[in-house]
Amino acid sequence: MANPRSSTYRDSLTLPSPLLEAHAQAMYPALMLERARLSGNRLAFDSATGFARSISQGFFLLRIPQGMECDPVDQFARQFYLPGSGYREMEVPGAYQGYFDRPHDQWENFYIERDNWSLLPPAVALLGAQMASIGLHVLRNTLAFLELPAPDWPRISAGLSDNRGHQMLAFNHFRSLKNARGCKFHRDSGWVTVLRSTEPGLYAWVDGQIRAINPLPGYFIINFGSSFEVLTERLATPVRANIHGVAQLEPRPPEHERTSCTLFLDSALDANLYQYRNGRAVAVQSVADFAVQEVARTYDQTSTL
Repeated sequence: MANPRSSTYRDSLTLPSPLLEAHAQAMYPALMLERARLSGNRLAFDSATGFARSISQGFFLLRIPQGMECDPVDQFARQFYLPGSGYREMEVPGAYQGYFDRPHDQWENFYIERDNWSLLPPAVALLGAQMASIGLHVLRNTLAFLELPAPDWPRISAGLSDNRGHQMLAFNHFRSLKNARGCKFHRDSGWVTVLRSTEPGLYAWVDGQIRAINPLPGYFIINFGSSFEVLTERLATPVRANIHGVAQLEPRPPEHERTSCTLFLDSALDANLYQYRNGRAVAVQSVADFAVQEVARTYDQTSTL
């Protein structure tokens, strides 16, 4: 249960539910996302103020590196939920992994952590590792941009900065014939999310209004998670982990339903969440307690998870 006395607790917002696809497209303009690319290990933005603006908005577009082939994960996302695929029924070792049917959402998904990527087709596992590498570059570059001491990085990120920690792939399918919201408004609780999406449908609460977060061919969508927001809340340049969700799809042919692939970089549940106070990284809450608190927060006009 969320603890209102926790220093990381924030009151919930009340946002529209359900967010209908046609209405959303008409009512909520697209956010102009900054664009970046990886130059070696360095994150380079197209504009001089791109990094700072992305941190403020919580989202940006990252060019898919040359030679990186996304077709395997696109195909897997279109098939994992089908009866007989082998993945809908698969028992994946570890907590909170495998297939999930969201009873109150159009959304259904398949979670699998890095230690189990050998259960995926090799080309999918390879792309997962490449997406994780991209996310880790974003993590390190953001810590450096904020001028946080490099010796602190492994501790505050629970080892992620050293390519350890919790790295999770999620494959998502939205069932347009199901009369339900696309997925609930939420915040990612970790550090960095790398999203492979090829069509509109994602919306976020940015600077006091709902905006569309649209994909661009040849780019991943990157967003920051709540662990980054807590860490930097008292800094001059805080990172925003903005609330987002997917609009309810209108009925469409099965071959045109919305699918996506997401790579999450999180701290392990047995780690601590940190915040910089007076130049020092101070442990403020366990990751396990914070995760429970974040899941309990609601943003729709319903408390249904």
